[in-house]
Amino acid sequence: MGFDKQKAEDSKKILQNADLKNSQLQEADLSEGILIDACLDESDLSEADLCGADLSGATLKNARLHRTVLFRCRAKDADFSDAILTQANLVEANLSATNFSRVNLKESNIEGANLTNSCLQDANLSEVNLTGAFLANSSLARVDLTNSELIAADLVGCDFSGANLSNTYLNHADLSGANLKSAQNLTSDQVETAFINKETQLPDSIRIIWTSKTEYEFE
Repeated sequence: MGFDKQKAEDSKKILQNADLKNSQLQEADLSEGILIDACLDESDLSEADLCGADLSGATLKNARLHRTVLFRCRAKDADFSDAILTQANLVEANLSATNFSRVNLKESNIEGANLTNSCLQDANLSEVNLTGAFLANSSLARVDLTNSELIAADLVGCDFSGANLSNTYLNHADLSGANLKSAQNLTSDQVETAFINKETQLPDSIRIIWTSKTEYEFE
C-alpha cells in the first residue's frame, strides 16, 4: 500500500491532506511540494529532495528520512516522532512546535533552523550541527547531545532534564532561563563558554556565585 513514487512527484504541488502512509519514496523529487497535513507515517523518504517543501501539520511518524534533504522546508506543527533522520539536511528549516520525540537525528545538519517550542524528548542528537539554531522553550529532556555543536544557538528556557551533554559545544549559546539541573556530563568549562543568567538552573556539581547582575564566578 502507499503512493507510487512517480505519482507523488507528478502531483507534488497538490498533496495537501494526501494519504501517503507506508509509501516507498526513496530519492523522490518533492522539492517545493505542498504536503500540508499530509500523512507520511511509516514511509521511506531516504535521500528524497524535500527542499522548500511545505510539510506544515504533516505526520511522519516512524518514517525513514536517512540523508533526506529538507533544506528550508516548512514543517511547523509536524509530527516526526520515532522517525529516522540520520545525516539529514534540515538547514534553515522552519520546524517550530514540531514533535521530534524519540527521533534519530544523528549526524544531521540543522544549522540555523527554527525549532522554537518543539519537543525533542528522548531524541538522538549526537554529532549534530545545531549552530545558530533557534530552540527557545523547547523540551530536550533525556536528549543525547554527545559531540554536537550548539554554537550561538538560542536555548532560552529549554528543558535539558536528563540530557547528555558530553563534549557538547556550547560556545556563545544562550542558556538564559534554561533548566540544566539534572543534565548529565555538563562541565563548568562548557558553562563558561555560554551565556547564562540568574534564572539558569545548573547541576549541583557546578556552583557559582553571582557578583553582579551579569557576572559570576565559580566556587
